[in-house]
Amino acid sequence: MKNLYGQQRVARTQAELNLLLDSHEKFVTGRGGKRAQLGLADLSGLTLSNRNLQEIDFAGSSLADSVLFGSNFRNASFYCTDLQHADLRKTDLVFADLRGASLKGANLSYAKLDNADLRAAMMMFMSPDGVSIVDRNSQGPQGVDFSNCSLKKVSFGNAKLDGANFDGAMLQGADFKGAKLAKASFKGAVLTGVNIKDVPIDPDDLKSCVTDPTQETIRRFEEMRGKLDLHQQWIVSGGQEGSHCVLDGEDIRLLQKFVVGRPLTGLSAKNAIAIGLNFSGCQLQGAKLDGADLRDADFTGADLRGASFRGANISHARFGKADMRRLPLIDGQARSVDFTGAIGLEEQFATSQLDGDVSMLGLRLPMADAA
Repeated sequence: MKNLYGQQRVARTQAELNLLLDSHEKFVTGRGGKRAQLGLADLSGLTLSNRNLQEIDFAGSSLADSVLFGSNFRNASFYCTDLQHADLRKTDLVFADLRGASLKGANLSYAKLDNADLRAAMMMFMSPDGVSIVDRNSQGPQGVDFSNCSLKKVSFGNAKLDGANFDGAMLQGADFKGAKLAKASFKGAVLTGVNIKDVPIDPDDLKSCVTDPTQETIRRFEEMRGKLDLHQQWIVSGGQEGSHCVLDGEDIRLLQKFVVGRPLTGLSAKNAIAIGLNFSGCQLQGAKLDGADLRDADFTGADLRGASFRGANISHARFGKADMRRLPLIDGQARSVDFTGAIGLEEQFATSQLDGDVSMLGLRLPMADAA
């Protein structure tokens, strides 16, 4: 992981960190102990989950890829902290100092950030060559970077978010009431269940955002559901009854309850909006999902042999134990799964069944992370 600030960090082991956190928890609950000072520490990939860590200090540290799930970080300092791809789900970050923090690709679903300070910041270091100032403003957007983050139902009440970057972020049900959002960017963000009146989005940005399904989509729900039923008949009858389901370019989010565990072999949903859909356990052999928006979709345990995801957005989608091996064809050939140009991370396929190495999938990093 790239050191964003250029300073020398002190690496800690999980055992060393556990001792410091145990002592800190005693301190904040009035049972002795000592407040943990973990500024300028390298804690990348370590676990700090389900802890009471109020007022802890992580200023200038790296918590990239770390697991902070469910912990209490009220009034904690994450000043200029590297939190890229960290698991911050269900964390309490009320009144936390997150100025200058990097949160690219982090998961903050169900976190609470009321009254958190998320303004831009800079950090100063002393070196043999004199004073060195690292200005976070010069490294991109003028504020905290939430690009491609999962921020479902996050509360940003009264947070200072001037200049924050929410490009590509999933903000389903997020609360922005009272938040300061001057010059914030929301290009391609998912804003379903969000009160748009609380979010001063540039009209050009809003055009690229995914909002609640339109009345036209709602009106066509039964038609799309009927196509799924006919597709199932088509599969069961070997093509003698029903018809092949084509949902290219459709917004199929309303079909959420009708795809779980379903036989969808050969389904075509190119360029469809399928954010958050649960395809777990589905039969999707040979399916065409090229260019589809599949952010936060669940493919756990699905049969994806021979499926095509070329150019699809699979950020935060789950592929645990999915079967992604080659699909044998009647003519004796075999079709490989195709993720060429899909926007996602190799880590999403850690437990998937693959014929080769995950690097062979041809994934494309989310734009903000590739910079």
